[in-house]
Amino acid sequence: MTSSSADLTAAALAGIPNVDLTILGTFAGVQDGLALIDIDGERQQVPLLGRYWPMPGERVRLLRIKKTVVAVDTVTPSYRVGRVTATGSPRCTVEFPAGSGVTQLMGYPKGAEPIVGDVVLIDWGSGGTVEQIVTTAAGMSSPTEPEAPPPPPGAQEYRQKFTALDSGSFGGGSWLNSVYASASKKSIWTYGTKIADNIPDAAEILSVRIYLPLQSDRAGNRPRLGTHAYASRPAGAPVIGNLVSLESPSGWQDLPLSFGDLLKTGQQLGVGADGAGYVIWYGTQRDAESGALEVTYRA
Repeated sequence: MTSSSADLTAAALAGIPNVDLTILGTFAGVQDGLALIDIDGERQQVPLLGRYWPMPGERVRLLRIKKTVVAVDTVTPSYRVGRVTATGSPRCTVEFPAGSGVTQLMGYPKGAEPIVGDVVLIDWGSGGTVEQIVTTAAGMSSPTEPEAPPPPPGAQEYRQKFTALDSGSFGGGSWLNSVYASASKKSIWTYGTKIADNIPDAAEILSVRIYLPLQSDRAGNRPRLGTHAYASRPAGAPVIGNLVSLESPSGWQDLPLSFGDLLKTGQQLGVGADGAGYVIWYGTQRDAESGALEVTYRA
């Protein structure tokens, strides 16, 4: 049977990949090396083409070839430019774009000494680091839109959350990941040195809170939390000092401002429980937010 010209055309069209470049979404972040894109109310993980990650909230254009979707670029490409609003080591605070009020702590090249007001190029491929300091950059000002003024002098308020790297309770010669407040176990959350690395020593602590995912609360004295000096679990029972009683063992709870002063300077590195009540909290293996510390400070 001889195929008609219509049959041949249909067969040729069927072999062309189903391509769509009209899909738009909103960049929400990065997970497992893939871009998180909100498309019509549904969050999807897709590969991203190009060198730079978009900024959260930016609209992105997506390419669909049959069932495969990739993010191509932002709808309106934005300059990867920011301005230093606060100095620090090993990170400085960068506002992006300048004048937006959105800031992030970013590392910078070894040997560089960024100062407040410096214009910087940002490498988003690494999650947000200063690539270089420049004298000026395209997009910082335009004939119709005046350059944003430098940040006002004086201290600014910051709020940072530090999730625990690990948790555990020591008793009977061994560790387990759950966190106990009991007379028979000494328990800690560990954070490495990231709290002291990110909060300036001279900062004024305004509030300190901890997240406690309650697993069990039996009748008894209220649990006590204190501070410790361990970047990671010690071999044996930890030493916990500066103990204070908690009003409630569940959810976000306030801690003394003195805890923040000890943590920011590295005199103490984490929080633990010791010697009172019989409360069990889920550890970091069950709840990644277990022991998360939220510190608000002025610097």
